[in-house]
Amino acid sequence: MVKKSKLAVAGTVAAVALGAGFATQPVAQADVAADVPPVSAVTLSQGVTSAPFKIKANGDRKVLYRKAVVQPGASTGWHYHVGEEIAVINSGTFTRIDGSDCSVEEYRAGESLVEPVGPTTVHMGINKGTVPVELYVVDIIPTAATSPTTLAPDPGCDIDAITSKNTNAGAK
Repeated sequence: MVKKSKLAVAGTVAAVALGAGFATQPVAQADVAADVPPVSAVTLSQGVTSAPFKIKANGDRKVLYRKAVVQPGASTGWHYHVGEEIAVINSGTFTRIDGSDCSVEEYRAGESLVEPVGPTTVHMGINKGTVPVELYVVDIIPTAATSPTTLAPDPGCDIDAITSKNTNAGAK
């Protein structure tokens, strides 16, 4: 259902349709330019995932919205997440290596991934491409957490062998 509100803009009364839970307050005439809408939203990126997931919070959480960029040849290092993370690949190809079985998954622009939580879910992301990988990320973490991730020791995956094998398999 769309809510409607009457709002004074530039000395006139305008009916503004509000969606997505946004609320407005009356704004003084000098605060709003005549050509600026009182509420706007821009989709920065979107992606699709088929991964099933649930978000369950026991207690207060911080919500972080981040833009992450992984340069060509760079990696995130081995880590795990202290809370839920949902990421959208906006550009480039992001290669994720699961530390539990050294499996490889590639995510391209327009795809999303949902990261598992906890120290038993160690993984790494790598940009094997020639252009930066840009991700938009939402983290839902405990309020006491100082970072959405925790560094983890190398689980023993042979990164060079895994990534070259995966690249060769994709080239066939």
